[in-house]
Amino acid sequence: MTRFGSIATVFVMVATFASAQTWTGRLVDAVCKASNEGQDSFTASCAATKETHLFAIELPDGKVLNLNAAGNEKASGAIKDLQKAELRATVSGSLEGQMVKVETIEIR
Repeated sequence: MTRFGSIATVFVMVATFASAQTWTGRLVDAVCKASNEGQDSFTASCAATKETHLFAIELPDGKVLNLNAAGNEKASGAIKDLQKAELRATVSGSLEGQMVKVETIEIR
């Protein structure tokens, strides 16, 4: 029975990683984007900063996907030493509604 459990666990892990998606776009302040919805999609006022706590990724088509709590922590840690005005990010994970359940984030 334990062998069956181990095999099932491997299949679940493979399925989880196989279903991961990747998005690339601009890292933004999710609260700012929500309060300025419908305005010009690439306004500098919503750029993510070291003070940002809730992050989102704005895709080239203007769609905004919020990051989950783990993604917010990863993004916050990744940008703490960066000095750029606009941050580009590649996020991998799974989409749950309009929120990305973040597995990895790479910021440039």
